[in-house]
Amino acid sequence: MKIKNVALNFGVYFLYFLGSCLLVMLAEALLVSIVEKFVLLSYPVLTVIRIVIYTVGVPALIGFLGYFEGYREAECSVSETIAGCIPTIILHLLFAMLFKFQAFISGSVRFTAGLLHNGWKITYDSLINKTPYSLFLLTFLAYSALYVAVLTIAKYVGSHKRIIDRAELRKDESSAPEYDV
Repeated sequence: MKIKNVALNFGVYFLYFLGSCLLVMLAEALLVSIVEKFVLLSYPVLTVIRIVIYTVGVPALIGFLGYFEGYREAECSVSETIAGCIPTIILHLLFAMLFKFQAFISGSVRFTAGLLHNGWKITYDSLINKTPYSLFLLTFLAYSALYVAVLTIAKYVGSHKRIIDRAELRKDESSAPEYDV
């Protein structure tokens, strides 16, 4: 495991995590505003919709980026990927705590923790003021584990796809070309 690769991965993965949360937040805001124009939904139903959007969207974007990174590199060191994710999670957690687990920085953490603690009686006030901070932290760690797993698997699959594609391109290269003299 190379320290230089881990340090570079840390920066790139932080951008993946943060950028994915931000893009999904924009998509969620657009989708929720469109749905609310046609149907009046209660806060618990909107919370479940947000949880589904973030739980599917953020890992999908991270997986997409990881797949193409693995495909581009044609190799995947699982240990370097995970080692690069550890400082990423720490920095991401610090930013999430700074912004009180808002969706643009932490994805679905706030909504999931609030729904787990308050159930269907969730309101915006109970989400902010009555959900224990430790539940936010545990939920954040669970989502971080999901993100790391998705990134690692996608990067691994992308690198193996590249190796398979190379082998298919080179299958006819084993025979030497014939030249007319």
